[in-house]
Amino acid sequence: MHSQLMLLLEIQDLHLQKSDLLTDPGEEGVEARHFNIEPDLAAAALDDKIQELKEELEPAIRNRCDRGFPTLGRMVVPVIGGVCYGCFVSIPTARTGEPNEGVETCENCGRFIYFLS
Repeated sequence: MHSQLMLLLEIQDLHLQKSDLLTDPGEEGVEARHFNIEPDLAAAALDDKIQELKEELEPAIRNRCDRGFPTLGRMVVPVIGGVCYGCFVSIPTARTGEPNEGVETCENCGRFIYFLS
């Protein structure tokens, strides 16, 4: 897998962790009481790590990443059986057999894609 795509997957995972951390699961203060985690401080630490990883991205990919994560949620999705798992639209057959040699995007939804068999 392309190194830039690996960075995007790490950034996506950190975004999802931050979102889960700040979403109230119904148990008030469980992070602080049981795990000794202050959600706001942990979210700030995640933001710092996200910024650090973004600095390693190529400028064009970083710009697309900055625009996509706030609106799309999952910005990096697999293509399985020729279907983008971000928008569930078929990817042209000519592209589905290609190895992951670069960072590609879905023509329909704009998410970063990687191909699985």
